[in-house]
Amino acid sequence: MRVMHWCVGNLFWRLTLTYLFATFVAALVTECSITLPPVLRDLQQANVSPLEVLEKQGGARVSATRDSIPANPDEEALRDALVLPLFDDIHQDEPRLTFIALIDHNGHILASTSCSRSQLLSLGTGKCTQQAQHKLTQLQTYQATQQILRDVSTSYPSTNPIIHRLPTGESLVSIPIQNANKQATINLLADIDGSLSTQNTHTISPGMVISSLWNYWQPAGFYFIFLASALGTVAGMLISHNLTHRLHHITLASQEWSKGEFQNIIHDKTHDELGQLSKTLNTMAGQLRLLLLTRKQLAIIEERTRLKRDLHDAVKQHLFAVQMQLSTVRVLFQKDAASSYRHLIEAEKGALQAQQELATLIEALHPVALTENNLVVALQEFCHTWSERTRIAASVHIEQLPPLSTEIELAIFRVAQEALSNIARHSGARNVTLKLLSASGEITLNITDDGHGFHLATAHTRKHGIGLQSMRGRIEALDGLFTIESATCHGTSITACIPLARKKEEK
Repeated sequence: MRVMHWCVGNLFWRLTLTYLFATFVAALVTECSITLPPVLRDLQQANVSPLEVLEKQGGARVSATRDSIPANPDEEALRDALVLPLFDDIHQDEPRLTFIALIDHNGHILASTSCSRSQLLSLGTGKCTQQAQHKLTQLQTYQATQQILRDVSTSYPSTNPIIHRLPTGESLVSIPIQNANKQATINLLADIDGSLSTQNTHTISPGMVISSLWNYWQPAGFYFIFLASALGTVAGMLISHNLTHRLHHITLASQEWSKGEFQNIIHDKTHDELGQLSKTLNTMAGQLRLLLLTRKQLAIIEERTRLKRDLHDAVKQHLFAVQMQLSTVRVLFQKDAASSYRHLIEAEKGALQAQQELATLIEALHPVALTENNLVVALQEFCHTWSERTRIAASVHIEQLPPLSTEIELAIFRVAQEALSNIARHSGARNVTLKLLSASGEITLNITDDGHGFHLATAHTRKHGIGLQSMRGRIEALDGLFTIESATCHGTSITACIPLARKKEEK
């Protein structure tokens, strides 16, 4: 069972936190879109001056029922039908309202009240009537009230609201209610506890909006946001777990592939993008496995071909010469003992040469020197051993080299092996010089002998072609340059130049 790492930085928790944040924002936006319109509407209604409230509520209700008011209305009926509902409407928006009355064009009080319907039910009709009458009597003692009554009874009453500040600190307001002919036939008289402003009470600010939203959301809105965020987190964890679990399988398979275990595949039967990626990676792993098997088989065939050529060109020829010498000895042994002895000496030399060739082939098949030492030490030891075995003097000059990749070191060592093997078999040289230099971003290997050389035009023949092609192929595979200079009287020189930085493949 895979253990979940509790690390906030991994993909699982980053996806979970993303889902949490996205759900929280979505729930917050949804809640705002639902509650913001009524909040703004309430703020706009609250952002009205008390005078506008009186004009709006009082004017609308009185105008609607003005034509139905008789010439001599019943005070109690008018109070119940119009004044009490009007008091409730105004008191809802302006709770400082203490008294209202309707005045006709003659300055007579048609109806008045200082109680709302709820107060009327609790105090009773008599108590409310007595309270309204006491308030009216008190107001009539003020000069402001008397002036309002006189103004209403004039031929040209005021058509604008009038506000008087009473000695008690209250505000007495007279609002004319006009008919269709723009004539004030009824006045609304209202008493407000405290000063009365004719301007908007306040402006709508972001703080007011936020405060109102906060009040609207408690507690149902917060429950909704919390529940949506919790559900989003759970959904994010489930989706993230499934996604990271599938990615974990891909990671495990890729780790096995890096070790060469291409038989492991990704088991993902879904048809989404990750499923398609898994199928593509499985296909790629199969192709890589086939490619490695093909390259391995080609390498085996190439090594067998080289070994076959070396055995044919060297060991087989020496053993054939030994056989011919021994056959001659068998014929001459009874007739000429001295000649037979010389042929035995030649047969011994041929057998020794065949032994040396076999040793060279065995060392080429298993170059442990390069795996146990660096390139410089490996070349020096190989040249020393080769010189002792072949009796050919070898001079080695190697400069200080930069760090080289494994493939460059192996290519240089193999080319040196092949070149020295060809010199021992074909050149008849007595001296060999090996130089390994580094300059201008490339490494150069030069091997020169003083043998009899060969014609470059015949280099493709069976005697030389396979070895030269093998060396050239190794160098060119590393974007290098392989050249040969040979003359029948001045020996042979091969040069291999390999760039330290590989050329980028063209797209």
